[in-house]
Amino acid sequence: MTKKARIVIIGAGMAGLTAANKLYTSSNDMFELSVVEGGSRIGGRINTSEFSSEKIEMGATWIHGIGGSPVYRIAKETGSLVSDEPWECMGSSIDKAKTFAEGGFEVEPPVVESVSGLFNALMELAQGKEISQSDSDLARFSGIYETATRVCSSPTSVGSFLKSGFDAYWDSSISNGGDGVKGYYGKWSRKSLQEAIFTMFSNTQRTYTSADDLSTLDFAAESEYQMFPGEEITIAKGYLSVIKHLASVLPQGVIQLNRKVRKIEWQSNEDGLVKLHFSDGSVVFADHVIVTVSLGVLKAGIESDAELFSPPLPDFKSDAIKRLGYGVVNKLFVEMSQRHFPSLQLVFDREDSEFRFVKIPWWMRRTATISPIHRNSKVLLSWFAGKEALELEKLTDEEIIEGVTTTISCLTGKEVKKDAAKTLTNGSLNDGGEVMKITKVLKSKWGSDPLFRGSYSYVAVGSSGDDLDAMAEPLPKINKKVGQVNGHDHQAKVHELQLMFAGEATHRTHYSTTHGAYYSGLREANRLLKHYKCNF
Repeated sequence: MTKKARIVIIGAGMAGLTAANKLYTSSNDMFELSVVEGGSRIGGRINTSEFSSEKIEMGATWIHGIGGSPVYRIAKETGSLVSDEPWECMGSSIDKAKTFAEGGFEVEPPVVESVSGLFNALMELAQGKEISQSDSDLARFSGIYETATRVCSSPTSVGSFLKSGFDAYWDSSISNGGDGVKGYYGKWSRKSLQEAIFTMFSNTQRTYTSADDLSTLDFAAESEYQMFPGEEITIAKGYLSVIKHLASVLPQGVIQLNRKVRKIEWQSNEDGLVKLHFSDGSVVFADHVIVTVSLGVLKAGIESDAELFSPPLPDFKSDAIKRLGYGVVNKLFVEMSQRHFPSLQLVFDREDSEFRFVKIPWWMRRTATISPIHRNSKVLLSWFAGKEALELEKLTDEEIIEGVTTTISCLTGKEVKKDAAKTLTNGSLNDGGEVMKITKVLKSKWGSDPLFRGSYSYVAVGSSGDDLDAMAEPLPKINKKVGQVNGHDHQAKVHELQLMFAGEATHRTHYSTTHGAYYSGLREANRLLKHYKCNF
């Protein structure tokens, strides 16, 4: 009997389990297949959990567009989109947000909407959307885009483009006698308020991209990123239901938990096998290894003294790993003592402003929203990105409660009662005027987790979509001439597809998403199936 090719997949997240599912169901038992996972659970950056008797997502949350999404298809086919129990961000059941500016001023919706229209139009233009007269927002702001592009002169970053766009909008607004924002809000001038609202929307965009600052987000690559059409939804029975479906076809023993890979030796012996060293001292040999660890783990793996790969990865691969961006996004869940807390948008003053409330901790100041996870929930959710997300991981529950309470109080104008520690007066936020208490908190910690070292990738200034393609390139590169024998070119005996790479950071147009990870796992499985001439 012919010996089965041994395939080891590193990582039991979306990419790894998609690859395993495809290989197992399409190969007619041709392979000896293993999925080794360093942690104690499957799912990777998908981690459905529970808090205050509510189903929540500690990691991946959204199906980004339902038109053509493989994640949506699986969730629908498995009945995971319907539940009798409430879940995070179910439907569109959250009330429209109230917007508060630092100092206790509720900002009127028309003021917020004018800035929102500008920000959304600029982002759509940065993403390569064509302007048409039927699109009122884009048509209204088309001149802003042209001005911003001219002023910015081929912008390098999304952040620089957005700043130029806002400046052009403001100049246009002044020359046209204003934009409907009348007077001042207390200490706020019209420009400072609009600028702060614009910054609030920028901070939301940071959580979409994982970039600490949008000035590090490459402008040219923004138009390559693709979205599925249709609404963005969460999964009623939890994102983990999709993962469990993919894993359900695999025989017992294929997935091995708590198996952390310490070193990957490739191209090191004549038989062409890859040698995997595990943290417990064990060793496994494989014909092919599909590496699905995060970009953060790869960055650490090529920069540390104890390199993950031996020999080191070729320059084209390691340079792509170094250039691409990889950030941290964390979620903070807060349980309130009562229901019916409104959804809040938070507008903060500039860092150099003398009017800033010094009591508001710095790590709260780039948080854009704090909202119930659904209309009838006691659980509030706030998103953090970049430095703030990393700081959140270090804070105690008491420090978080104090920081959130102080922030809401300073922005809504309702002081914390001295005789009610860790409470806030709901006041105008709820007609009842009762005192509400934060009872407990839960936060994700993706940055400090050594199995992830962050949340998802982005194309940083200095990198490009070509680097994402380089990430997907298998090793070793084949058909390289190594010299001449008897006057003829001699080709080294090279074993193909020793190392293969999957994960969201290896997909040029759908990076940072679960469906990008899915597609990458499918791509590498199909690469192997084609290599072994399987019909699939």
